[in-house]
Amino acid sequence: MGTASVSWVDSAGANHLRVYATDGYTVNERCYNNGAWTTSIFSQAGSAISATSWTDSGGLHLRVYCTNQDATVEWCLDQGGDWYQGQYTTL
Repeated sequence: MGTASVSWVDSAGANHLRVYATDGYTVNERCYNNGAWTTSIFSQAGSAISATSWTDSGGLHLRVYCTNQDATVEWCLDQGGDWYQGQYTTL
């Protein structure tokens, strides 16, 4: 079992938090926005996780790294888009 989290403040000054948790098999995302927690559609295989986020002129960018069976997969979410598999590969 493990967790990773990221947070940011949007242009309106609102705080946002994402917590990624694994039960040892699946990574799920919980979202804190506007004072309430929700569960997102993000669900990927993984026994270990790490995550990062940043904002730039293109908006918010989230990256979640899920490790399962000795391979790590990068999952990406960019402002206004859907989750997609990134280019990161395990050496």
